[in-house]
Amino acid sequence: MHARARVTTVPTFFLGSIVGGVGGLALLVACALSGCSSGPVDSPATGGTPGGTGGVTSTGGASSTGGNKATGGATGGNSATGGSGTGGAAGGAATGGKPATGGATSTGGAGGQGIGGQGGGVVATGGSSGGSSGGGGSGAAVASMGCGKAPTLKNSPATTANYNNVTVGSATRKYILRYPENYDKDHPYRLVIAYHWYSGSASQVFDCTTESIRCYTTQSPFYGMWNLANNSTIFIAPEGTGNPLGWSNTNGADVAFTDELLKQVEADLCIDKSRVFANGFSFGSGMSFALACERPDVFRAVGIYSGGQLSGCKGGTKPVAYYASHGEDDGTLGIAGGRTMRDQFVKNNGCNPMTPPEPADGSKTHICTSYEGCSPGHPVRWCAFDGSNGHDPSPKDPGQSMTWNPAEAWKFFTQF
Repeated sequence: MHARARVTTVPTFFLGSIVGGVGGLALLVACALSGCSSGPVDSPATGGTPGGTGGVTSTGGASSTGGNKATGGATGGNSATGGSGTGGAAGGAATGGKPATGGATSTGGAGGQGIGGQGGGVVATGGSSGGSSGGGGSGAAVASMGCGKAPTLKNSPATTANYNNVTVGSATRKYILRYPENYDKDHPYRLVIAYHWYSGSASQVFDCTTESIRCYTTQSPFYGMWNLANNSTIFIAPEGTGNPLGWSNTNGADVAFTDELLKQVEADLCIDKSRVFANGFSFGSGMSFALACERPDVFRAVGIYSGGQLSGCKGGTKPVAYYASHGEDDGTLGIAGGRTMRDQFVKNNGCNPMTPPEPADGSKTHICTSYEGCSPGHPVRWCAFDGSNGHDPSPKDPGQSMTWNPAEAWKFFTQF
């Protein structure tokens, strides 16, 4: 399934994100190191790490969107030890699949975008594996110095973007901050830092209507997580550098920016320092990957959407909970590179190596697999999809109007 050569139609928006503007050549060099291609021909190499045993994967029908009861659901799948049970989206339970040993079965699931079921180990159209043995577990919050203080940083409610500045060496960098409408200065909040794609911007992550093609890349704020969070989480959209904007992380500049940003936010707002997360698409996923490598003791988990190793990986030997989605037809950052990145953290996290199943060519569905045997607190979940633009943080299965990816990633983050 992995080794193939096929011609795909890649939107010019994404191709421009690789070859257009100043700095395009440097990015192409980085792509060459990670198995990506700059043209519309996708010939990914065989990826994954063979051998061993992994998650038990089930197959199923297409789930419905918007909180309706899933049709068919995922059937026959036994989730791995330590995973969670089955669950529906916004009141509709998917059927089939046994709950993991020790895991609780949820019924009804959570509200919000509930695509494919948000409550348990059986999710995703096209079938998915059971829960990960390394997942779950939430200890006591580690309150930041900003707890108990009235915030002074600029908030960005609704669609009004207000930038905060932070000094990094001799440079001034900026970011958009959005905290809950009912913010409680004494409650330590989960924090998600969402990195934009090449030629994107912080404002486009914050409000997709500011894209040149309205909501072409994302469908709702912060890669769909703001709506799912329901005022439970603080979000940040940092701004990259260059023209077009990106995350080259030259001499560690973007990691240093993230360090200073965190210092500023944690001193001003009430953050749970044990629940800090990073996610991003394309170049933004490369930045999230760099943070998983270099700041494993800071970030609880990362979300890698159509990723490539574009921002470096200093260190990269310690475990970090790892969620990734990637298109088999990705002609911008080939899925072979995404598999290699994934396998690095399969090894770091002590998971059983395996070659997870991926959707049949032309099925236009997705399959998500949770690895087994991972060290406690360090699960790995991999979602491969067919079709849906190939290079896309918002893939959809046939019949879906909203992407399934935010609900998958949100469920992964909120297990901690």
